[in-house]
Amino acid sequence: MMKDPYREIAEQHKQPLEKIKEPVLAEGETLQRPVKEKTEKKRHYPLITALLVFFIASPFLAVYMFKEEKPVVNQIVNEQSDAVQDKAGQQE
Repeated sequence: MMKDPYREIAEQHKQPLEKIKEPVLAEGETLQRPVKEKTEKKRHYPLITALLVFFIASPFLAVYMFKEEKPVVNQIVNEQSDAVQDKAGQQE
């Protein structure tokens, strides 16, 4: 088996870990978190938001439009042309 060169270097420079003692705080001192800088306000893109809403809503709108009840047409459509009807009327 080949030895790992990085492992050998790590073995040479290895040092024992030391436990760090907590610093003694003077009276009135408290530990504080580092103050987080305020980041820039998020930008709002109304056009992108509107397009997103439209694309999400479009399938629902399409289903609504096609499912909407269409009026029933109770009309008999005569497929014969006027010329044929005239001939038929003259023969009678």
